[in-house]
Amino acid sequence: MLEFVLQIRIYRNMDLNKNDKIMQEYGKRVQRCYGCFIPYHLKDMWLGEDVSYFCESCKDDTMFHFDIFSKMLDQAKLREVTEQDHHH
Repeated sequence: MLEFVLQIRIYRNMDLNKNDKIMQEYGKRVQRCYGCFIPYHLKDMWLGEDVSYFCESCKDDTMFHFDIFSKMLDQAKLREVTEQDHHH
């Protein structure tokens, strides 16, 4: 039984590492700030109510940082995942 539990933990950790890598790649996408129009990596941006992205200088208190909104995404629909599946 202990061996089975350890295998599950290893599998979960591998899955978490894969998800982390996917989000790191997603965070490298470049998007222009809707306030100042300067391009930034998504990992450095905030998401507004109208699904627009803002930099740290242009954001307000109602917006969510990448670390928060990226956890709510359906990773299966991200280009980083669909391109990987396409190459198999």
